[in-house]
Amino acid sequence: MPDDIFGEPLPALVRPRRKRQLTDTEQRSVTQRIEDCLDYPVIYELAELLPPPGHVGCPRRYPSLVYLLLASLMPVTGSKRSAVGALTTPAQWSRVRAAVRRHAGRRAAALLAPAPPSRAQYLYAEENILAPHIDMLQEAFEHHALQQAVAQGLFPAGSARNWAGPRRGQLLAGDATVPKAPSKAEQATTEDTATGRVLSHRIDPAARVYYENGEKAKRAARGTKWFFASGREDGYWRRVILAFCHVAGGAYEDEAAVAVRTFTHLSSHLPGCMGVLYDGAFRGTHRDALARQGLLVINKQHGSTAPRAYELLRYGRCRHVLWCQDGRIAERIGLDDGTSHLVPVPVTRLEPRHGPAKSRWYHLLRIPCRHGAHTHRVPVAITTTPADRTGTDRATGKPRPSDSEREFHRAEHLQQIPQDTRAHQLLYPYRSDAESLHNQLDQSLWNRRMISYGLARQKVYVLGFTLSQNATSHRLHQDRNGQ
Repeated sequence: MPDDIFGEPLPALVRPRRKRQLTDTEQRSVTQRIEDCLDYPVIYELAELLPPPGHVGCPRRYPSLVYLLLASLMPVTGSKRSAVGALTTPAQWSRVRAAVRRHAGRRAAALLAPAPPSRAQYLYAEENILAPHIDMLQEAFEHHALQQAVAQGLFPAGSARNWAGPRRGQLLAGDATVPKAPSKAEQATTEDTATGRVLSHRIDPAARVYYENGEKAKRAARGTKWFFASGREDGYWRRVILAFCHVAGGAYEDEAAVAVRTFTHLSSHLPGCMGVLYDGAFRGTHRDALARQGLLVINKQHGSTAPRAYELLRYGRCRHVLWCQDGRIAERIGLDDGTSHLVPVPVTRLEPRHGPAKSRWYHLLRIPCRHGAHTHRVPVAITTTPADRTGTDRATGKPRPSDSEREFHRAEHLQQIPQDTRAHQLLYPYRSDAESLHNQLDQSLWNRRMISYGLARQKVYVLGFTLSQNATSHRLHQDRNGQ
C-alpha cells in the first residue's frame, strides 16, 4: 500500500536489527553506581521530608538521610548486608561524609557517627522511619522524576509532532512484573509427614498468586506485582523511571487499570507526551480512556478480536463493503470462485482533534475504485456513548446511534496505529525497555527474591531501586553535558 501513511509491514527476515551489544564504555561498576547515588540530589530532597531525631527516648546515632541512602544502595549491591558492608571501609565512609557535606551541609555531616550503621540498625529504621512514610516519599519521588525527565530532554513541549511516527522520547512505556516472594512458604505452619512435628514458617503477608505471559500461556508467579512507567531516549542508562505502583489484584484488568491511572497522571504533567506503549493487557476500554485524553496507545491487537462488518458505502454506480480487521478498516473484495477477501484500505492521514474535555481520532481513508478513488473519514480508538455527540444522519436527519447503542466496540476493533504496519513495527519494540527494567530489578534481588517482608517494606526497596536507576541516568546526563 504505497499510499498508506503507516507503511507496508516488513517481513521478519527483512526487518532491521536495532539491538546492539553493550560496550565497555557504557558499563557501570558497583563503585560507580554507589557514587551516583551519593551525588543524587533527589535522595537528599526526600530525606528532608523524614522526621529528624527526637529529643525523647534513645538518641538516634544517624539522621534519616543515611537510611535512605542505604535503601538506594541495596539494589546496587544486591542485599542489605552487602549495602552496609560497602560503607564499612574508612575511605568509603569518608566519601559518604563528603557527599552529605556537599548536598546537605556541614551540620548534617557533623551528625554522622564515626562508623556506618549496622544491618540491625537499618532494619529498625526501615520499619519505624522509612516504611511509615513511604507513601509521602513515593509522591515526592514522582514529582522530582518528572522534573528530571524534562531536564534531560524527554517529552519536549515545543518539538514537532508526527502522530503517525512519534519519537521514542515522546512516548511513555510501562509494564508490570512480579518479583518472587521472599519465602516459598504459603502457610504459617505445616506438619512433617514423616515425624509428625509441626513446623513454623515465615510467610510474606503481601504475597499472592499472579498470572503472567498473557492469557494463552499463563504462568503462575507468587509475590507482589509492581507497575513501572518510564521514558527514555536511545542509549543505555538514559531511562528515567517516572512512577511505580503496587498492583493489588491478580487479574489483567487490575494491572491495566493501574496503568491507565498512572499514565493519565503523568501525561497531565508532561505537555510533550504524545502517547503510551503497553502490551496485550490493554483492551479497547483502556485505549478508549487514554485516547479521549489525546494520547496515542500503541499495543498489539488482541488475538480474540475477530473481523466485523462495519459499513456499506454507496457512491453512484459503485458500492464498497467495509470491515474491521487487524485494527483497521478493510474492504471486502469478491473473488471469482465465489469467496471473498479482506483487503486493507490505505490510510492517508491520522487526524487528532483535541478538545478541552475530550479528544477525537480519525483515519482519513482513500478507498480505491475503478471509477476513481473515494475519500472517507472513520473515527477510531474511541467507543462513543449516548453522552457523546454523534451527529445526525444526512439521509434521514435523525440522530446517529452511538457505538455502545449498536453494540460496536470501536476502540477494540480500530487502533490509532494498526498493528500490521511498518509504523507499528518501528514503535512497538520500544516497549521492550520495560522488560529490560524488570530484568534489572530481578538481578538486583538476592537469589532473585524480594529481600523484605510486608508491602510497606517492599515498597521501600522498590523506591530505592528507582532512585538508584535515576541516579545513574542523572549522573551520565551531567557527564554528557559537561556539568
